[in-house]
Amino acid sequence: MAHISYRSPAEVEDPQCREWLETAMRHGKPGPEFQSIRSHVPGVMRSFTETRAWIYHEGVLDFELKELVRAYIALSGSCTYCSNQGVAREFSQDREKLDELLAHHSSEAYTPRQRLAFRYADAIMWNPDDADDAMWGDLHAEFTEEELVELGYWIGFTFGGQRWLRTLGSSQGQLQAAMDERNDTLTVAGPSRVSD
Repeated sequence: MAHISYRSPAEVEDPQCREWLETAMRHGKPGPEFQSIRSHVPGVMRSFTETRAWIYHEGVLDFELKELVRAYIALSGSCTYCSNQGVAREFSQDREKLDELLAHHSSEAYTPRQRLAFRYADAIMWNPDDADDAMWGDLHAEFTEEELVELGYWIGFTFGGQRWLRTLGSSQGQLQAAMDERNDTLTVAGPSRVSD
């Protein structure tokens, strides 16, 4: 079980946060377990939900690139929860595709722009010193400054969130188990419905 308690919608006083939690439970996204934990602090839940809605589905970068980078972060960072969502699920179920993604440096399956986005993600996630002048030259040649800000923020937002979720020790299905113990009435969407 997670190291921070799960809250059911009945325990959430803020009506907007309660609605977001109920929506996550019905649709399986964003992760209901984590929305339940975020609901302890309405400002945190609001910040996450509104940021995710804007940056993931809007912004200056195309959705497909942001989703591909999100999948790369989930799979290279071993976030089992996030690896079961969206395009990451496809990669995790196809060993050849997964190997190509993790070896993006030498893979012809990705465009130069996608490989550069992965390099940027690697520098942000694992070693900021890799972001040398040559890499920044490549980034500025391929992306506008607005795109670099959005992509960098998306990488940090996604990776930081996924690391926190792993630290919590939470996993899919635990919210439903906690609610079943308390005889709460809402049902959390099953894993087959989780996607982005």
